[in-house]
Amino acid sequence: MDVEIELPSFLTAGDEQRFFQGLKDLTAIREFHMNNGRLILRMEIRFLTKKASREFIALLSRYQVSLVPLRCLAATNRKFAWLADRHEYWHQSMFGDAREALERKIING
Repeated sequence: MDVEIELPSFLTAGDEQRFFQGLKDLTAIREFHMNNGRLILRMEIRFLTKKASREFIALLSRYQVSLVPLRCLAATNRKFAWLADRHEYWHQSMFGDAREALERKIING
């Protein structure tokens, strides 16, 4: 599975190195490359455990990367349904606007 994210602005070269090292440390991320200013992450879903998912979300959150691209995990794979838990700190970043827009559309017709 490929996930496309917008890169954050890094404060220092060391900051950037830590971000990419964090990606390399996640076994579910097999490779990554740039494409038109965006970072493409090739992920192996079978290695994306709950613990690894939490680490990935924490890394992206730490660098204020939008979690919207991860929304498809919860929508398409039961293994990741727990991502949609409204009580988790990432819920608004991952689902907030989309879920609210969908609820408004359903209510307002």
